Amino acid sequence: MRIPNFEELEQKQIQQTQSADRDCISWGWLASGTRMHANIYFYKYYWQIFWKGSSCDGHEFLNSSDNVLTTKKAYDLRIKLESENLIHFIYNRNNPRLDSNNPFNPTAERWQGVVWAPAYDDDKDEIGLRGHK
Repeated sequence: MRIPNFEELEQKQIQQTQSADRDCISWGWLASGTRMHANIYFYKYYWQIFWKGSSCDGHEFLNSSDNVLTTKKAYDLRIKLESENLIHFIYNRNNPRLDSNNPFNPTAERWQGVVWAPAYDDDKDEIGLRGHK
């Protein structure tokens, strides 16, 4: 996992600015996380986007619940940062949804100790990327 660091972020921003082939470089990198599952009812995703406007870096950033975004808010921030050509690192995690219609058995050994997300229909977050909340 890439640990968010303001110094590294600044160096990458300088490299990006100096690059002659800017169209071939991505502004944001998935520093740690998983791809989003196609079925929006199975998992809830939580996001952190580290950029120069973040309040802190390092493990403090990763461990702070203040930096956790919903899918919609993370997508909106990512679009804003990309439109401003600002380097950013993206982190996500997912939690299975506690919903009788999904294939997960919450009593199975595999799911012991897992933090369950609310069922999709009970989730009050705005709908974001590809229907995810």
